[in-house]
Amino acid sequence: MNGRSHPDILDELFRGEQGSGPVSGLEELEALIRVCLPKAAPCNKAKLLPLKRRQATSKRKTTHYLREDVFDGLTQAKDILLRLLPEGSKSKASKSNLVNHAVNQLLREIEEKGLDGPLVKSILGKIE
Repeated sequence: MNGRSHPDILDELFRGEQGSGPVSGLEELEALIRVCLPKAAPCNKAKLLPLKRRQATSKRKTTHYLREDVFDGLTQAKDILLRLLPEGSKSKASKSNLVNHAVNQLLREIEEKGLDGPLVKSILGKIE
């Protein structure tokens, strides 16, 4: 320990000088950390995302990484829809259109069900 009136707990911990007993002031340090942590806001079914509803008049190019199995599934879904759709509607089966629908479905669920929706639970790993 140094010559100060209050021990430097972190310095002692980093230098390994705390000895074999409990570290003095550790409880106070833990209490300070708990006080400084942000409080989790209680979550209810209220809207989590006030979505900005805009007309889909423009498109924006974006790049996202997909797992290989998800990418293959997206390709298969497109191929299946191409076979099922009539000739004049084949453009609805684009990968971009499928991703747009999937993301819109997720956003709709977040607005309606908050953290209680099955997609959100799955994403957060809360499926039991």
